[in-house]
Amino acid sequence: MQLYRDPINERRSSMLKRWLVLTQYYAPEMGAPQIRLRCVVRELQRSGKEVVVTTAMPNYPIGKIFPEYRNRLYCKDQIDGVTVRRVWAYAATGRAALARLANYFSFAFNVLPFVLLGRKPDVIFVEGQPLPLGIVAILMKLIRGVPYIYNVPDLQVDVARELGFLRHTLLLRIAVWIESLLLKHAMSVSTVTDAFMEHFERRGVPSSRISFLPNGADTDLLCPRSPDVTFLNEWQLKDKLAIVYLGTHAYYHGLDTLVSAAELLSVDPRIVILMVGNGPERERIRRLSSDKRLSNLMFADVPYEKTAQLYSVAYASVATLRNIPVAKGMRLSKIFPALSCGVPVIYSGVGEAGYLLTQNACGIAVEPESPAALAEAIRHLAADRDLRDQLGKNGRKYVEHEYSWSTIVGRWLARLENCPRHEPGISKWQSDAGYSTEIGPVTVESGLPMGTE
Repeated sequence: MQLYRDPINERRSSMLKRWLVLTQYYAPEMGAPQIRLRCVVRELQRSGKEVVVTTAMPNYPIGKIFPEYRNRLYCKDQIDGVTVRRVWAYAATGRAALARLANYFSFAFNVLPFVLLGRKPDVIFVEGQPLPLGIVAILMKLIRGVPYIYNVPDLQVDVARELGFLRHTLLLRIAVWIESLLLKHAMSVSTVTDAFMEHFERRGVPSSRISFLPNGADTDLLCPRSPDVTFLNEWQLKDKLAIVYLGTHAYYHGLDTLVSAAELLSVDPRIVILMVGNGPERERIRRLSSDKRLSNLMFADVPYEKTAQLYSVAYASVATLRNIPVAKGMRLSKIFPALSCGVPVIYSGVGEAGYLLTQNACGIAVEPESPAALAEAIRHLAADRDLRDQLGKNGRKYVEHEYSWSTIVGRWLARLENCPRHEPGISKWQSDAGYSTEIGPVTVESGLPMGTE
C-alpha cells in the first residue's frame, strides 16, 4: 500500500539540499566565528547536505594574508571533506575604520561574480559579519531567486556605534538601512542568544522567521583529559593553578581588567594566567603586562586541534567583556569549549553568559571591569578544589546535553523546516532606520553563586 506523501514538505526538504556558506572568516583562521562555522558546516554535511564554503584568503586576526595563500586571486581547497573556495580581499584588522571598510567591501565585491556565475545552490547561509557580505546574498535572491539564511552572531552595528568604531551619522544610518533590508528578506534570521532573538522581533522580524543557532562545543574533540605532560613542562605549570584565557584579544573583551587582576594576584605564586589566542589587542596587552613586570601572566599559541590538551592543564578558564549596553545580550562562545573539557569558567561581564554559568552551577560570574572582583573570584576558586571539580563536572554534563554541535544543528534544521516560504518582495520594502537598538536586561536570580567567545 502506498503511503501518503506530503509534496510540500518533500519540496521544502529538497530545496535545502545544496548549501552555499558565504563567510569572510573561516579555517585555518583561528577565532570564535571560524570554529563555530566549521562545526556547523561539518554537521550540515553529516546530515546529508551538499555544502560548499566561499570565503576570503585567510588573514584574520593578524591582518595579513597567510603565507601559503599570498599572491593569489582565487584558490580552492578541502577542509573536513568540504570544498572551500577562496577569493582575494584587502587584508586589514584593528580599529581603523577606512582599512576595515576596505577589507569588508573588497571581499564582497570580489566574491560577487563567483557567487552569481557559479552553480546555483538551494539556499545561502550568509554570515552577517561583516555587513556588506549580506548584499551579495540579497542580490542572489533578486537575480537568481535563491533564498538566504541571515546569520547574526553579533549586533555589529550597535557595537560599532557604542564603541565609537563608526562615528559618522550618515554611515550609521546607511548601515542600519542595509541591515534592515537584509533582515526583511531573509528566509530565516538565525542568531546566538535569547536576547538577540527578542531584539530582532522588536525590529519587526516575525518570530516564525527567527531561528536559534547558539554557540556550542565539539564534545567529541573537547572532553576532559589527564594533564598533558608536554604543556606542563613547556609552560612550567607543575604545582601551579593555570587560569586560561583562550580566544580573540579584541577591544570589546576589556582585557585590561584581566591584566589588572593578574597584578593583584601576583602575591600568590601558585596562580598563573595563560593568555592563548590572537587579535588586534594582543600586542598592546603583552606590552602592558611587560610594563607591569607580571611574571604570572604568560602568552602562548595553541592550534585548535590541541584545545583539549590545553584545557587539560587548566585549573579554570576566564572570560571578560566590557560593560557596554550590547553586552547584555551576548553569550561568549569561549565559555563552551572550557565547559566541554570539564573546566569551570570565571566570567567578568553581564548578560546571558553569566546567567548560564550560575544557573547551571558550572562557573562564577562577577561584575564587569572590576579587577578586584575578578581576582577575588579566582582566589576563591583556587582555595576550594572540591568546588572547582564539581563546577567542572556540572559544565561537562550541561554542554553534552544542550550545547553539542550535533544537538544544536539538529534542532536548528528542524526549525528551518517550518520557516514560511512566502517572503515580501523587495519593491515593497520600507525603511525602518529609526529603530531602537536597546537590548533588554537579562535577569540573574539572587542567591546564585557569584564572586558568556
